[in-house]
Amino acid sequence: MFDRLSEKIGSIAEKLRGSARITEADLDVTLRDMRMALLEADVALPVTRHLMQEARERALGADVAKSLNPGQVIVKILHDVLADVLGGQRRDLNLSKIPSIILLCGLQGAGKTTTAGKLARLLTSQGKKVALTSVDATRPAAREQLQVLAGQVGVPYVQGEGSTASAMALSALQLARTGGHHVLILDTAGRQVVDDGLMEEIKSVADAVQASERLLVLDAMTGQTALQIAEQFHATVNLSGCVLTKTDADVRGGAALSVAYSTGVAVRYVGTGEKIEAFEIFDPQRMAGRILGQGDVVGLVEKIQANVDEDTANRLAKKMNKGSFDLMDFADQLGQMQNMGGMAGMMKMLPGMNIPKEAMSQIDEKPMKRMQAMVYSMTAKERQYPKLINGSRKKRIAIGSGTSVPDLNRMLKQFAQMQKMMKKMKGGKGKRMMAQLAGKMGSFGGMSGMPKM
Repeated sequence: MFDRLSEKIGSIAEKLRGSARITEADLDVTLRDMRMALLEADVALPVTRHLMQEARERALGADVAKSLNPGQVIVKILHDVLADVLGGQRRDLNLSKIPSIILLCGLQGAGKTTTAGKLARLLTSQGKKVALTSVDATRPAAREQLQVLAGQVGVPYVQGEGSTASAMALSALQLARTGGHHVLILDTAGRQVVDDGLMEEIKSVADAVQASERLLVLDAMTGQTALQIAEQFHATVNLSGCVLTKTDADVRGGAALSVAYSTGVAVRYVGTGEKIEAFEIFDPQRMAGRILGQGDVVGLVEKIQANVDEDTANRLAKKMNKGSFDLMDFADQLGQMQNMGGMAGMMKMLPGMNIPKEAMSQIDEKPMKRMQAMVYSMTAKERQYPKLINGSRKKRIAIGSGTSVPDLNRMLKQFAQMQKMMKKMKGGKGKRMMAQLAGKMGSFGGMSGMPKM
């Protein structure tokens, strides 16, 4: 999400950062360029006008021309205005009640059921005891899908009884209360379009269970239509937030800006892919920074913490210190990098990495998967002692991994160089060699597929 917007506004901001002098005319040119970028990103016209007017008033009021770093001052103003429109400060869920009810609503196909599973997984990782339930009285398949997802994320599915959605919700609430659950995530029915019957049903459910949070699940690819949907749902159930799904497919991101500003309903979470773990808390301040090309280092650290096992990391550090880093350790590291979104996903979150979308798409993640396949095709002894891998073993490994013997030879040669370097660093002697090691990792196993900066 925001790829195209970030690329254009990031380049505008980069030009400003180095400016020693900025006139009112320069400011108008900058804001005009930003206006075009926002409109192309499918941001609603009233939202765009507000953004530009607010940015101009703040810039003139800050007396930018007299500032020692006028360009940086304007970038900071743009950051603050974008963050305000996106919702200001990050808002955590209100989970003070036991059990707290999180009601998910939205149109059919927006991703409500999948979002319920993703949210349950996230809250469980935060130490909450979570249960899932569906109150779709007309579609048994929707209930079955949620039951499957509940099993995947390791939380119970509670089946409410009753002939109406509100009766099912009250029954499920009682079961969650009896089971001592902290949170009950309630998946409501959807329709192809907004209709009075759907609105009345959702309102009756929300009123019956006194939901702590009422989150609208929106497909980010619907563009400005998302704004109309949000306004209709908000008028009925007084939404406390929304979840944007399929943001990995929507490169414009205008829906988030439009919905947050026009309805006052802040984006709380974003779905970033099909995998169950592809789900993130939405932070307006950090997202504004990413749009302006400032990166999201905090988000990157959080992603690393969520995907890297501390015990595994400590074990690896000890092995590296002893110079006993083997092929299986290397394959584990490649897997963890892919779990964090791969090289492209991590680079997007680094400050100053204003890489064009076309260049970013050229980063080839396949070599990492091929290297993993090679290692997984080896025996445990071969992974620990690569010197055992003779000609016949190489043929077997290449066939098993779907690669070729030359590919395997290249990987083994590069790994031997890396292992040799680590042994030289044994005991902390080679801190100055870390830059060399980073260079090796950059070209290791096909990273030459990265675009030239």
